[in-house]
Amino acid sequence: MESRLSLFLQDLERLAAEGERQDRKKELAEAERRRRWYAAIAQAREQQIDQQRAKVLAEQMSAWNQAAEIRAFCQVARARTDSAPISAGEAEWLQWAEAYAARLDPLHHALVTPPDPPARREVLRELAKVDVYAYPWPFDADGRWVLPQEQSPDSNS
Repeated sequence: MESRLSLFLQDLERLAAEGERQDRKKELAEAERRRRWYAAIAQAREQQIDQQRAKVLAEQMSAWNQAAEIRAFCQVARARTDSAPISAGEAEWLQWAEAYAARLDPLHHALVTPPDPPARREVLRELAKVDVYAYPWPFDADGRWVLPQEQSPDSNS
C-alpha cells in the first residue's frame, strides 16, 4: 500500500510538473506572439511615416520644379521683349507669376520634417497585415508609442 501511495504521489508530482511545463510553454508562446505583433505594428508605423514623408517630399519637389519652370518662362518672356518695351499688362502678369513662383518654391522657407500622420488602426492594419485588435493599441492620440517598455517590440530582442 505504501509503495502504491508513493507511486501515486510520484505520478501526481510528474503530472503537476508536466502541467506547469505546458503552462510555461503556452505563456512563452503567447509572449512571443505578442512580441511579434507589436514588432509588426511598430514596423508598419515606420512604413506609414516613411510613406507620408515621401509624399510630402514628392510634393515639395513638384512645387520646386513648377516654380523653376515659371521662373524660366518669365525669363524667356522678358528676354523676348528686350527689343521692344514690355507692356504694363505683361509686366504686371510676369511680376505676379514670379511672386507666385516664390510662394510655390519650398526652398524659400526653412525645410522641416512634416508631422507624422495619425497612427490609425485601419491604416496600420493594411500595412502590417495583422489583427489590430489582438492586443492593446500601443499609440496615443498623437501617434506616440505609449506601452510600457517591457511590452515594446524591442524589449525582448
